[in-house]
Amino acid sequence: MEYSITKQLVAQISDSVLSRGASDWEVVISKGTMLKRWRGRQIVSDGYLAVTRTGRVIRPFKGYYVVRLQDRQVLVKRSDAMLVMTHPFTKTRLSDKMDQVLIHDYIHQKRLLAPYVYERLTNEQAVRFADQALEGKWYIPAARQALEVEDVEGFNCAVTVNEAKNNSFRLQLHYLTVVNQLTRAYGVTNEEAYLDYALTVILRWTAKHPVSMQQHNQDAYHEHGTAIRVFHLIGFIEAFRQSSRWHDHEVTGRLLKVVYDHAVLLSTADFYRPRHNHGLFQDMALFAIASHFPEFDRSEEWERIARARFEDQLASCLSEDGTHLEHSPGYHVYVYRTLTGFSEWAHINGFELPEQFERIHQMPGRLLHLVKPNRTLPMLGDTGGQIRGLDLIPDMASHPDLAYAVSGGQYGVCPTERMMNLGSQYAVMREYWQHPKRPMRDATHLVMTAGYHGSAHKHADDLSLELYGLGRDFIVETGRYGYADCSERAQALRVAAHNTVHRLGDELDLAVEFVGESGILSVEEAGKAMVATGMSRLIGKGAIHTRTIAYDQARTLVVYDQVKSPEADLFVQRFHLAPDLRLVRGSCEEQDVRFGDDSGRTIQIVQLFREEESHMSIEESHISIRDFQWIPRRQVASIEYGDEIRYLTLIRLDRTGKAVVDTQVKRLSDCYEVSYWLEGGTRHRICVPLNE
Repeated sequence: MEYSITKQLVAQISDSVLSRGASDWEVVISKGTMLKRWRGRQIVSDGYLAVTRTGRVIRPFKGYYVVRLQDRQVLVKRSDAMLVMTHPFTKTRLSDKMDQVLIHDYIHQKRLLAPYVYERLTNEQAVRFADQALEGKWYIPAARQALEVEDVEGFNCAVTVNEAKNNSFRLQLHYLTVVNQLTRAYGVTNEEAYLDYALTVILRWTAKHPVSMQQHNQDAYHEHGTAIRVFHLIGFIEAFRQSSRWHDHEVTGRLLKVVYDHAVLLSTADFYRPRHNHGLFQDMALFAIASHFPEFDRSEEWERIARARFEDQLASCLSEDGTHLEHSPGYHVYVYRTLTGFSEWAHINGFELPEQFERIHQMPGRLLHLVKPNRTLPMLGDTGGQIRGLDLIPDMASHPDLAYAVSGGQYGVCPTERMMNLGSQYAVMREYWQHPKRPMRDATHLVMTAGYHGSAHKHADDLSLELYGLGRDFIVETGRYGYADCSERAQALRVAAHNTVHRLGDELDLAVEFVGESGILSVEEAGKAMVATGMSRLIGKGAIHTRTIAYDQARTLVVYDQVKSPEADLFVQRFHLAPDLRLVRGSCEEQDVRFGDDSGRTIQIVQLFREEESHMSIEESHISIRDFQWIPRRQVASIEYGDEIRYLTLIRLDRTGKAVVDTQVKRLSDCYEVSYWLEGGTRHRICVPLNE
């Protein structure tokens, strides 16, 4: 009787387990596979399977699956069978002991996918940085020296981050750049010590920084860094599951739960950053999780969210002509590299991206106009002043006109257009691409920016300009300084650091209601001149600032600034000069100053409207050509008072030693006719449209 009851209980338990297993997992067993069965406590052969069949998994047992195959129970080696998921992975299943084993095997059996690579490293760099990490010296790109990590088990990112003033350092540390280096090094060498160390870093970091603490840990869960960390985690998992280290189902469960938790966070509306490249990265990361792990129960929902947000992001950050609209030429490059890499990742893996991605193919054609004759980009917004090369974008061979621009005319095909309105964000005017007697680097290049599309990398710089010519910068922006919580970064963002007009003592109004209230209106030829006009309401308090630049297609331009304000106020126009220019002639009293360098190249700035209350001064300024540089320089500031302010400013570049000695302004029906005379008596004229 006791034996009978026990037998019944065992049967009930078996039926329960079988029912549970059958509802979650099946297994495909190929023809010719050796089957096993129990004989008492022994596992013995049960012959070869005659035809391929699908069975129901009861449970894993050591190196076998216990399977209900038709009407009998058999054992099959786990390596000889292919798991079939019948129900998606829920958060609960990722923690279940039996499911963890089966999920572990299933993930190992999946087809290999190429991960999206965010940080580009050469093989040599990857191995070198990874070897340093194994020695306790982490390479963080934004750091000036290696980060000493003597004990990775006891390492606390939070303490290290709190000591760092560099925001980029904190970002890179928390998005686990070292894990990417180690993963890449494993891909080069197959040395599994790199994976061991990377796994330790991941498990240590996730233990210290659970998603549940996200609201209290803004460094660890930065909106941008969280997305990049996903790319590095997926890259690690793809490498790890192919290695001999893939043997611990509990570790597998922990890794997948981390990815699942990141997806939940990325899909949350409160965490999302619309109209910003950070939000674009969040969409990419969410899409990547849904694509790499369609087995998650919410992957369809996550992909749907990512696609919808992708469409909105691309529509807001890319103009119809393919200009990136985050106020910084450097981010035009950054976003193009990012999106082309993501598009390549999708193509390799067979994933379909939103149609809006087609717009990115126009971006290189816009970028070439921003490249200056010295192969740098204008330092507008958060753009650095470094020289750019043929590696500026990954597919340069497909864009020979851009190759011409960044190689200084050494390679590629010469472009033909010399003036351009880029997405109503930038006005660009260029003297020439080719010249029979002068090198390309000597050409004059002028760019003006106007546009407010959101907070992304926006400085208080509406209608600011940069002027390059004669092989050097003359009027140049301040640069970004670097992403740090410091006074230099704060100064770089302020309106006083830019080449525009503003209320004396006030900032531009960057309130959200002013989004869309500025832009480039036109860039066109007018007689022998190129003329660009932009408008901005960001000057605030109901005022409108309009700037027109008439450029003679050589080395002279006239800048016409109009400010119409409901109330009279003090306004200041600023031009920040390159750091090695010194005053060589003229005076502020005359409102006519000339600055030059040791090679005899000069810039002359003359105010043509000289009212009684007008005032010009030469003030101190700074420039940051590279991150964390802060180099002294000079600026020319001109102050006017009133409710209808007009500046008419003549600017001339020269290396012949001939200065402007006299000027005359005539108001005609549709323009100001500006005449100026050089030493020697030569007269020149430029007409500036009134736009009134």
